[in-house]
Amino acid sequence: MYSKGKANTVPSDAQAREKLALYVYEYLLHVGAQKSAQTFLNEIRWEKNITLGEPPGFLHSWWWYVLLVN
Repeated sequence: MYSKGKANTVPSDAQAREKLALYVYEYLLHVGAQKSAQTFLNEIRWEKNITLGEPPGFLHSWWWYVLLVN
């Protein structure tokens, strides 16, 4: 899965959790669930600034791809 001879670029568990949390938050906002998005951040005790990607966002795009392929 990862190329031999290259620097180890596998994200740490903390980095992976952070990225997933951002994807979930972004998804909730892009589907119009602002209150749920804010509740999600409160429950995971998020304290950093967030910069969102362009709609529809990674998670939404990924799910549409999965649905189309299957």
